[in-house]
Parts: sequence; C-alpha cells; structure tokens
Amino acid sequence: MRAKAGWIATVGVVTALGVAVLLRQELTARIHPPPPAVLAPVSIQRPSAPEPRPPLTPPTRDGTGLAEVRVVSAQDQRPLAGAMVAIIREPVDLANPLESALTDEQGLARFPTALPGHFHLCARGAGHGEDCEADVGLVAGGTITAHLALPPGATITGQVRNQDGTPAQGVRLMAKGERSVDKWMPTQAITDAQGHYRLDGVSPGLVYIHPFVPEGQGVSRDLEVKAGEEARLDIQLAGFSTVTVQPLRSHNRRWSRFKKSQNVDVIEAVSVTVQLRRQDDGTWTGNVEAGSHVASLSGVHGWTTLHGGKKVELTAGVPLSIELPYDSNIHGPDIVPPHPPVPHYFELAGHVLMPDGTPAKGARISVMKPTEHWRNRSQSPRHYSQIRFEGSAFVVNPVMGTQTLHAWLEDGRAGKVTVTATEGQRVVADIRLENTGAVVGGVDVTLEGPYIVGPIVIVDDWHFHPMSFREWDGRFIVAGLLPGEHFLTMEGKLDKRPFVIEAGARTDLGHLKADTLAQPP
Repeated sequence: MRAKAGWIATVGVVTALGVAVLLRQELTARIHPPPPAVLAPVSIQRPSAPEPRPPLTPPTRDGTGLAEVRVVSAQDQRPLAGAMVAIIREPVDLANPLESALTDEQGLARFPTALPGHFHLCARGAGHGEDCEADVGLVAGGTITAHLALPPGATITGQVRNQDGTPAQGVRLMAKGERSVDKWMPTQAITDAQGHYRLDGVSPGLVYIHPFVPEGQGVSRDLEVKAGEEARLDIQLAGFSTVTVQPLRSHNRRWSRFKKSQNVDVIEAVSVTVQLRRQDDGTWTGNVEAGSHVASLSGVHGWTTLHGGKKVELTAGVPLSIELPYDSNIHGPDIVPPHPPVPHYFELAGHVLMPDGTPAKGARISVMKPTEHWRNRSQSPRHYSQIRFEGSAFVVNPVMGTQTLHAWLEDGRAGKVTVTATEGQRVVADIRLENTGAVVGGVDVTLEGPYIVGPIVIVDDWHFHPMSFREWDGRFIVAGLLPGEHFLTMEGKLDKRPFVIEAGARTDLGHLKADTLAQPP
C-alpha cells in the first residue's frame, strides 16, 4: 500500500516536473523567439527590356549592287535559257550598247556589279517578245530581283548593203516597237560578213529598225510583224553627211515680250531625222544618212516652248552647215499648255520602317514627276514614279523645293515625309508606315496606238492619288487608305462603289465596269 502510494507520488512528481519544463520552454520561446528559418532564394523571371536597335546606316549610290532576273515563258512558265536581260536607264541612247546579260539554264540572269539608281528591267528571248518591270530601285550594297514572263514574239531577218551595193559587215541594228517608250528594251543584232542579220525576240506590232555604222546612225526603217512570224527587211544604206546646225532666234516680233525676262533660251534637242549632239560653241553636229530630211529643234524659255523646223537635202560625203531659226510658242496657255521650267533635282535617302520601327521590305516610293502644265495648277495631272526597292533602304531624286514622298506596301500600309531641299542637296529622312489599308481591283483597258488606255480610278474624290498604281492589264491598287468606309468612282461617271478598309489589309473589288459601280460589292 505504501509502495503503491510511493509509485503514485513519484509519478506525480515526474509529471509536475515535466509540466514545469514545458511551461518554461513556452515562456522562453515567448521572451526569446527562435531565429527565422533560412529559406532558399526564389528566382523571379522579369521581362527584360528590349535591346535598342542599332541605328540604320543611311543608304547611298556610291558603290555597286546585285540585280537578278528570272525569265520564263508566259505560255508554260518554263525557264528560258539564253534570253537577253537588260537594265534600261532613262533616257535610252540607242547609239550605246545595252547593259545586258544572258540567262542560264535555270532562266536566271545576274548583274553582280550593277550601278545603283532608278531603272527598268526588261528581257527578250528567242521566239519570245518583251516583258519588263518598270521602276525598280537599287542602292549600294543592295539587291533587286524580278520575275519576267515573255509572250510569243516574232523574228525579222534581212541583208544590209552599202551605198555601192556591197554587203555591209558589222552593222549594228537596234529595233524598237511602237510601244517603245524610254523604258522598253530594244532588240539588237549585228550583220555578218555577207551583211545578213537576224533580230529574234521582236514584240509583235509596228517595229522601227535603226542601223548603226562607223559613220553614224542611219535613218530608221519600219515594219509590221505578227506573233510567230518571220518577216524580212533588206536595207540599202545611202551614205552619210556631216551636219552642223546653229540655232538662232527668228526675226519674229513676238520676241520683244522677252526683253525683261530673266530666263534664257534653253535648247534641249536638235535633230536631222536622228538626234544631233550639242557642242561647246552652241552648235549641234552629227553624221546623218543622205537624203531628204527635216531639221527640227525643241527647247524652253521659262514656261514657254521653243520650236523650229527646216527642210534639208543631204548628199553623201558632202558636209552641210545650216542656221536653224526658232520661235516661241505662238499659242496661248488656254490652247496649248506651255512647257514648265527645266526641272532640277536633289537626293533623298533613308529607310522605310514598319509602324513598330522595324525595317520594312519591298516598299514602293512614290516620287512626283515634274509637272507638265502651266504654273502647276491644282487640277493639272500629277504623275508619279512608283519605285520598288527590295529592302528598307531607298535613294531617290525628287524635284528640288518642298516635296512630299510616300512609301507603301502591297498590303496597304503607307507613310510619308515632307522635305525641302535645293538642287544637288542630299537629304536623309526615314519614312515610318502607318496601319492603313488598300483597295484593289481591275478595269478594262484598250490599246490605242502606242498607249494603253483605260478609265481613271478615283477614291474619295482624290484625283491623282500618289499611291495609285495600275498594271498594263488593268489591275490597280490604291494604298494608304485609313480604316473605315470609302467609295470609288471612275472619271466622268457619277456612280459610286462603297467599300470598307481594314488596317494592313487589301479590299478586293474584283473586275469593275463603269455601269455596275452602283451595285453593292
């Protein structure tokens, strides 16, 4: 009994001591709390700030670039080997050989050291006519590529003989079609020892053939050819005469109104069937094939046109010197618009940037051409060169003064910059695009003589839109339109076609006819 009581007492003492220890630990913890546990560091991923883009170097034309052209048949899209590709720079001088290259087995022609600038890329091939991409641009160190599809063509063969009837060897023949404005590529051939030649890849239609011999440029001959035809034209040269022309003002009394004028007479061209060359003494000279010709002159005095003409007879081997009188334009500005002043240009270089500031690719630069009408009237036509560059860099030559340059992409995004410069000045300015859109479609076109004619498309009553571009088959695009509602009309028509533009997108209206514009799209 006592033993049990002792055991219980012992347990009680132990229990009491245990409780006391716990109470003491709790009080100690409250007065001296333990140090906090050491936690492993947590890595937090924060978005890093974008690195600033290095500034773009302003482009130049000091150097060379690369031009590549792939040529295929328009009928079956097969590559055409041996086709001639040329870089056409304005103005075209037929007296100089073409800047050309031949395509390889894959239909590719390369110009690895092409001089930068604004030019056109054209091609012709055996049995195939001409195709061109007009208005492309190249900067130093840059690249420009093109894809040309050649339609069926014609061939012209024949023989060239000298004045005495002997075969003319080494005569260079340059052929240009009726549609051969400056950007079109001439066809060329050289006569063999028997005077025979073959002009292959001639575009169907009326063709003008210009013979060149060591004495000078012969009078052009013309011939109508059809696709797939092999036509023949023999040429008999008539011998050459050296011609010297001295332009002089006529004795007409109308010159009295120019006494107080600050402008001078600027003679721009003198020809005796073929173009003569200006000399330092103010005369114009050249070798011309013998026969009956007309000496003609053109020029300007401020806004006034100068012109002159005179019949001449040339004998082979006999030099001829003549004075060619010229007059000012006898018509008033209300009858025939007089000539604008001779334009002078400056250089604008820069980059086309996307709305977020990244470099754009494949933009076109719209550069207004010199006005052709009196005092730049507000409703006089505005014509633009739409120059396509491969990358973001561009170098163009606007007319001096204050000019607005536009840049645009095929998806309709566009931007502009306005600069002021003097003649020969170099200006550096980038163009940032905005989130605009474009309208596209097609219209009927016809061939009238050397010109492709079709209705003028007008968007929102804006005539002469700077970013309006039409292909030779009637397809068109008008870029740089703000998102929202717009309408389209055709010149001379009242009907309107409404449409909606979305940012960075093309609205396709399909093929349009003037009598169906009022119908909903």
